[in-house]
Amino acid sequence: MGIFDFFKRDIKETENNNEEIPSLEKPDFSEIDLGKLEDYYDWTLNFGNRKINLDLNFETESTNQSELNQILEFVNRISEFDNQNRNYIKEDSEQDVSMTSDYLNFYLDELDESELSGIIDLKNRKKSRNSLLMEKLNLIRVGIYPQASYFATFDYSIDIDGEPCNQLLVLNINQDGTLDYITWES
Repeated sequence: MGIFDFFKRDIKETENNNEEIPSLEKPDFSEIDLGKLEDYYDWTLNFGNRKINLDLNFETESTNQSELNQILEFVNRISEFDNQNRNYIKEDSEQDVSMTSDYLNFYLDELDESELSGIIDLKNRKKSRNSLLMEKLNLIRVGIYPQASYFATFDYSIDIDGEPCNQLLVLNINQDGTLDYITWES
């Protein structure tokens, strides 16, 4: 191997390690009256080349600018949390008892080969079908709950015929991004 081959390999390896972080359109929080909160606010935002729903859910009648700033800071980190959540999902799928595996196996059990081939490449022998399905998980909603025991809910789904399925892999995380729990909802 020549010196230039070494540099080419190093550049290629570096490029493969860079994960694309989708940018998130910023929500307009100007409608929020801190002294007279509604219990629910929602937006549909551009997230990379997809759209996600963002909602705020309050259990109190008022808040302060500090709490709203914490919410804004969290929203600004949704892309980062999405990447972190994908690691939680992968780690969960590797456990003996796994909500992620149950969720993915649902698709493998319920869909026939022609439906599955519309989602994943069935000829791919390098990865398991579960791994291929896991790569198809899309973030479709983030719900923020400032007064709950966890801070936010991230809903993931797999598209069938271009639309998110009603089966959701849900991650509840704390304000610092630590995982509270993973569940499966429909």
